[in-house]
Amino acid sequence: MDLAASHQARLLLLFVLDVELPQSIVRQMTEEGWLGGPPSEAFLEALLKEYETWGSKKIQEIRAQAEERGIPFQSFVKRGDFLQETAAFIETERVDHAIVTRRRRSGLSRFIFGSAVGDLQSRFPGKVEVIDE
Repeated sequence: MDLAASHQARLLLLFVLDVELPQSIVRQMTEEGWLGGPPSEAFLEALLKEYETWGSKKIQEIRAQAEERGIPFQSFVKRGDFLQETAAFIETERVDHAIVTRRRRSGLSRFIFGSAVGDLQSRFPGKVEVIDE
């Protein structure tokens, strides 16, 4: 918000409802022994809905803060792959400076499983800043 305010810029908020998220949660729960078999589509859809509800609350919080500060604000919700949707958004909206958040993970985990945020930074050098949660 400070960056948008100091540059008198619009604040664009993109929330990507990553369709891979429920599958990764289920994999983890199965590996830990919490689930015995493959989940139903209804279960996976319920996980996505819960994630979407959380995202909507966050969007409203940020919208209220932007309005308080008089920062032009627009939000977008996309459903799909995080990397593809975010890259397309940066290009389509001609984003000058993107700030993305990511969960804290070990360097080894990022090396083994990859990092969509790292891939995004490689694709748009100088435009993507990362904040670890």
